[in-house]
Amino acid sequence: MKRASLVELQNAIRHLVTAVANARLYNLDHPQIKRLCEAAQRCFENLLRERTQLSLLIVEGEILFEDFPLPPGLHSQKFARLMEQRRINRIIISAGLDSDELGELVKFLVQTDQPCGVQPACNHLRFETLAVDEAPPQNKSLDASLPIDADALQALKINSHGRLAELFKTFTVQRTIKMAGLTEIVTGFINAFNREVPSLLALMPLRAMDEYTFTHGINVCLLNLAQAMHLGIKGALLHDIGIAALLHDIGKVHIPMEILGKPGKLDEKEWVIMRQHPIKGARQLLDCPGVPQLAIVTAFEHHLRYNLSGYPAVHEQWCQHLCSHMTTIADTYDALRTKRPYKEPQPADECAAILRKLAGRELHPQLTANFLCLLDQVTSAP
Repeated sequence: MKRASLVELQNAIRHLVTAVANARLYNLDHPQIKRLCEAAQRCFENLLRERTQLSLLIVEGEILFEDFPLPPGLHSQKFARLMEQRRINRIIISAGLDSDELGELVKFLVQTDQPCGVQPACNHLRFETLAVDEAPPQNKSLDASLPIDADALQALKINSHGRLAELFKTFTVQRTIKMAGLTEIVTGFINAFNREVPSLLALMPLRAMDEYTFTHGINVCLLNLAQAMHLGIKGALLHDIGIAALLHDIGKVHIPMEILGKPGKLDEKEWVIMRQHPIKGARQLLDCPGVPQLAIVTAFEHHLRYNLSGYPAVHEQWCQHLCSHMTTIADTYDALRTKRPYKEPQPADECAAILRKLAGRELHPQLTANFLCLLDQVTSAP
């Protein structure tokens, strides 16, 4: 990151934090609040001259901008705390932002008596939340007090593979999905992750092509849950992220097997058909009662890529959900690690190097860094 951009962002944050402090000391109509918001707006305007939007990711008291963590400082730490207190973990700032919108943001941060789900309505400010308080449904058949060894984890995964295959088979016939079955799979993984993350992540087997679709869904689910939990996500959102991962490729159930199982690269006509699976999957999930909205969004977005160079085609200002970004990372990593008839699996260190090269172009840079950090922790675990 250019030093000038870093300074502009730090100044913008300093002005906003100072505006919040003044609003608490005096009132929201004080002239100093307006001056500080105008000063912050000028900083953001300068930053937006070189880009169409700014994205600030706030995780565990740290602010990341363009894959670069801001140096610790009084104002940045205070701003991160203010946002996390209101359950905001990502801010997207678009060109055209004015000082009145920043005034609404200051008001939002000052009025702490408002419900956490309420967010300021601003045309050029968007917010995303990474955490909620509600817990997912508990699977009472799993005893969280019992230790889980590698054999038990493998059995859990094999059983989940069979259950997912059954659910997908039902989906092809009845055009609906049994959410209770998906919930049981995801809850089982979440409970296991809380005890044995390194052991569970190690169960990424090399497998044959004929079971690829279902095993791939299980692996992406595991990798998504690992990413989300490493970010501190819990509760209902964690549960929905797992469901979204299991269902991200459900549109492939209507892709002809001769295309899905082709032992080689697809030709152009076959690619046209293959590229339809995100739209088909999202449309079908729309008609399934009980499916989380996040699963529908992820099914549609998981091949868009960070720079929107993937498919389906979307508007250049399209803003992807963080779950879709995590799914793209997990999808890419699992595909690299998979043995297929036409390619050998890549070693883990080579996969990590490929992800680093793709970060910032095809993959979300901050979330890729989180994923690689997680992999480092797992591979270095005793």
